[in-house]
Amino acid sequence: MNRIAKQLAKTLPLRLLGAAFVVFVAATSVLLPEMAGQSASTSATERAIELDRAGQTAEAVRSLQETLAAHPADLDARLALADIYARNNEGDKAAEEFREALRLHPGSSSAETALAGFYLRAGSLSAAEQVLEDAVRRHPKLTEPRSQLALVLAREHKYKEAEAEIRFVSPPADLNARVRYFRLLASIHSGLGELRGAAHAMEEALHVSPADPELQMIASITDAEAGEWQACIRNVAPLYKNHPSPESGILLMRAQLASHEDFKATLESLRALSLPDEQKLDLRIRAAEILASADKHAEAAEELQQAVTMAGGQDATLLYNLAVEQYSSGQFDDAFRTLEPLQAQNDSAEIENLLGDIEEQRGNTSAAVHNHQNAIAMAPGEERYRLSLGAELLQYRAYDPAVTVFQQAAELFPNSARIYVGLGMAYYFLEKYNDSVAAFLHADKLDGDSGRAISYLGATEVESAAGPSQGAVDAICGRATSNASDSTAATWCGALLFRKAYLADNQSAAPDVIRRLRVATKLAPSDPVANCSLGHALEWTEQLAEARHWLEICVRQRPDSAEDHYRLSRVYQGLGLKQAAAEQAKLTVAANTEQDQDQAVTMRFAKEMSGQSKIAVHPKPDP
Repeated sequence: MNRIAKQLAKTLPLRLLGAAFVVFVAATSVLLPEMAGQSASTSATERAIELDRAGQTAEAVRSLQETLAAHPADLDARLALADIYARNNEGDKAAEEFREALRLHPGSSSAETALAGFYLRAGSLSAAEQVLEDAVRRHPKLTEPRSQLALVLAREHKYKEAEAEIRFVSPPADLNARVRYFRLLASIHSGLGELRGAAHAMEEALHVSPADPELQMIASITDAEAGEWQACIRNVAPLYKNHPSPESGILLMRAQLASHEDFKATLESLRALSLPDEQKLDLRIRAAEILASADKHAEAAEELQQAVTMAGGQDATLLYNLAVEQYSSGQFDDAFRTLEPLQAQNDSAEIENLLGDIEEQRGNTSAAVHNHQNAIAMAPGEERYRLSLGAELLQYRAYDPAVTVFQQAAELFPNSARIYVGLGMAYYFLEKYNDSVAAFLHADKLDGDSGRAISYLGATEVESAAGPSQGAVDAICGRATSNASDSTAATWCGALLFRKAYLADNQSAAPDVIRRLRVATKLAPSDPVANCSLGHALEWTEQLAEARHWLEICVRQRPDSAEDHYRLSRVYQGLGLKQAAAEQAKLTVAANTEQDQDQAVTMRFAKEMSGQSKIAVHPKPDP
């Protein structure tokens, strides 16, 4: 008995032997090379297979038994009989036929592949892998064992090994086999994280059978996962048109939103689908999720409003999510009215926190602070509610209470970078600059040197009337020097050095400042701080033509800054562009009515904390 036969005898448990499966190679019309001439009764075997397909299983078994009695070495007949036994839950008989087939034909790839198929269908993947590895080693030029090994390895999530095997297999000519091949290839690419490769493979499968709705849907999903939104639309749009369903419609709308295409017709058609009430409700919620994730908050609120009505108007989760979307779309009074009954009936820290955000937007600052305090009292172990209260106090310019809130929070959550950022801002507004710098730098260490805390430190220091503190400059520029690829440090180092030189009218520092800022614009070409600071430095040193280039980029990226428009106006004047200078002067006046930079930094922090305190879809308020 060879090693595979022994493996079959020892490892195939009886509980697996009855699993239904389809033999991959046996009883086909194309014989593998090593089978040629082995079957003495091919026509009799084919007739038995036809009987089985016609539902005459007993007659088929009897015919195959007779063939084997006359020709015991007939591999086709024995594998066909094993197949029938396995599909009819007669696992012990199937195992006996496999053992005999492997005993009589120890080197047969057909027997090995059939056995591997049996293991595969039974869910015994490791056994199938071992059988197929032996088959590939014995028959390296045969594609069937190798392709089946790739399939088994993929199902075991051994994607690298599966990829190594599938490389040796060419796409088959048979259309059905070709589709299976590309679907397997897509699965392997997906498992390796190669989403574009997976999408390409599914496109190849769909090319073989372009009218197959299942392939259209799978290809569309794979395109979406790869971010290939136009390909997704190309595949799912006709599917949704011909076979409208919630799944294809939601996917189409998601792709349209990602591609910034008109999605409203799709949304309307989804609303018009004839579905059972439960499915209609689920569709409304799913549509709201997609819309909210694409920042279409007004439309998401509309979907959730309908979902609330369909659910009887009492579902706390739907009501909360409706209030979130109403808040996010600027419908503050509606959001407040949505939350009022929830607050009365089933109040929670989450509800109080959202009410605080709403009250702040409605201009009721004291009420907002009260709500945030309630949230902390109801969930004292939650960091996010203390962050929300601290951010609210910063906006209210109540800096001493804000320091107290952040200090208490830092004791409870010593590893929170966001809390130390808030503390740094509160210290800054109280003009405790050394404490502020220390808090920001501690936040930076806690945040894994991501650069977020450094951005807040730079944004506050650059606006300091006394000029940036030397401690902040040394820390940020030291980091920029030690890490040449750190765009955040490079940007704020250049910006702070320019600010110090400008306030001291120290033009001798200008060459180094400009050099650093040029590096920053290369590292972060879309960062307005880098571009604007370089433009300011060039304008200050009267390099007007180049200053114009950078300041024009600057005002596009930061259109609400009075200083940026003012400096660009001066550049235009110096270049003799009087009309352009006048236009920038008007924009300077308009921008002067906007909030100052301290307010901008505070609002940025508050917005980030607000995002931390709410989950846009499917949170359940605390009981």
